[in-house]
Amino acid sequence: MYEEVCYQKSFLKQVIVKIDFTTPISQLEKNVPVKLLNAIIKNFPIIEPEEVFSHEVSFEGSSMHSKQTTIKQWNYYGVDRERQLSISPLNIFALYTTYNNYEETKEQFGAVIDAFAKAFPDTKASRFGLRYINQIDIPITDPTLWEEYIDPTLLHNRQFFGDNEITRLISIAEVRYDNVGVRFQYGMPNPDYPALLKRPLFVLDLDGSITQAHDLTETSNNMDETHARIQGIYERSITNKLRDKMHARHIQQ
Repeated sequence: MYEEVCYQKSFLKQVIVKIDFTTPISQLEKNVPVKLLNAIIKNFPIIEPEEVFSHEVSFEGSSMHSKQTTIKQWNYYGVDRERQLSISPLNIFALYTTYNNYEETKEQFGAVIDAFAKAFPDTKASRFGLRYINQIDIPITDPTLWEEYIDPTLLHNRQFFGDNEITRLISIAEVRYDNVGVRFQYGMPNPDYPALLKRPLFVLDLDGSITQAHDLTETSNNMDETHARIQGIYERSITNKLRDKMHARHIQQ
C-alpha cells in the first residue's frame, strides 16, 4: 500500500551516502580535477578544504602499533549548508540535513560520481553505504509507549521490563538481502541519559551497505537496491497514524 509514498513532513535528521575506495587516490592530496570540480559546484558551491586525521593500527606479533596521519579532505556545501559533499583520497560521501526526496539525492550524488569515474577511471569501490537517521519527536504522555506510531512487534522489549523505569532502550538488528546488508538501530536513545527517560524520542536508524568490490558505474543500481531495502523496513516499522502526521501522499506512476 505504501510502496510508492512521499512524506511532506518527515522526521529525517540525516541522510548519508558514501563510497569507500579500494586503494587511496594520491592525486586528491593535491587537487580536485577541474571537470570534477565543475560537476560538484553545481549543487555544492561553497568550498572549504581541510586536513583530517587518519588513525591506523597494526600488529606485529603480540605488539600493537598506532599511527596517526593527516589527509586532505575537500568539503563542499550547499548555499544554506543543508547538504555537504566531501572527497578525500580514501572515500567520497554526501550528507544531507535537509532532505527533499530520494530522486534529488540520487541525481546530485550520481552526477558527481559520473564525473569522478571519468576523472579516475580505474577507481574501484570497496563499500557503498546509504544511511537514513529518523528521530521521531512527538508529544506523548508516556515517552516509553509508542504503540500508536511504531509497529508493536518492534516494541516487545519494552513490555519485558514491565513497570521498571527506563533510562535507555536501543535494539540493533543486522539483516542480509542478497548482496545488501542493513544495520537497523531502533528505540529510545534518551538524550538526557543517565537520567530517567522523560523526552519522547524514538529513533529509526537504517544503515544499508554493499561490501563487495565494484566499479563506480554500479553506483546508481547499488543506490536503488539499498534504498529499496531501507524503505521496506522503514514502512513496516511505522503505523498509519504516524503516516498521517507526516502527511503521506502516494507517488503517481
